[in-house]
Amino acid sequence: MGLSLRNAAKEAGVSKSTILRAIQNGRLSAARTDDGGYSIEPSELFRVYEPAKTERSSTDAEGQSTPAPATAATAALEAEISGLREILRRADATADELRQDRDRWRQMAEHQQRMLEDHRLKGWWQRLTG
Repeated sequence: MGLSLRNAAKEAGVSKSTILRAIQNGRLSAARTDDGGYSIEPSELFRVYEPAKTERSSTDAEGQSTPAPATAATAALEAEISGLREILRRADATADELRQDRDRWRQMAEHQQRMLEDHRLKGWWQRLTG
């Protein structure tokens, strides 16, 4: 789901004209919509601009600041990050299993190689010379 220029500017904490200039200069990629506007992916927007602090953090009774509530875009990105971390964890586990399997096969091959002997009959000259 893409953001309009107005929403992108609001999320990044910059003006619409700044976003438009970034698109025109090629720093920010955006797709054109049917009505002539732009559709900007949040991940692309936050690649170029830092997310704006939409709501100041409030302070509680002890003077400690509490974090501002997460936006829907932030929640979606956090869910995507956790999904990618799970995929990476599974890939690491698969790689470890493959390494262990490779090492077992290597040990078996080395063991078989050690067990091979020269079973050829030696001639009288080879028996004399060793």
